[in-house]
Amino acid sequence: MLPGMTEEEGKRLFERIGATAIANQAILKCTVAGFPLTVDNVILFVGDFVDPARGTCENLVEMIGLAIEEVIDCRGLAAHSTDKGI
Repeated sequence: MLPGMTEEEGKRLFERIGATAIANQAILKCTVAGFPLTVDNVILFVGDFVDPARGTCENLVEMIGLAIEEVIDCRGLAAHSTDKGI
């Protein structure tokens, strides 16, 4: 926790950092595996880092999804494979 930060703010920051790191790793694995860079394809690789079926990970999984969308959207590619008919 950083000075001046409440415990709750520290927790949210830690979750955000973790979600972003996992999203980046999933994006990298998706790219290296040769899959088109879409949100749906990247999500396939999230399970390598966190079990999305665990109820305790629900908030983290949601934050990972948002982080994936942010990274892909910054390239103008934000699209779910179902949106493109893939």
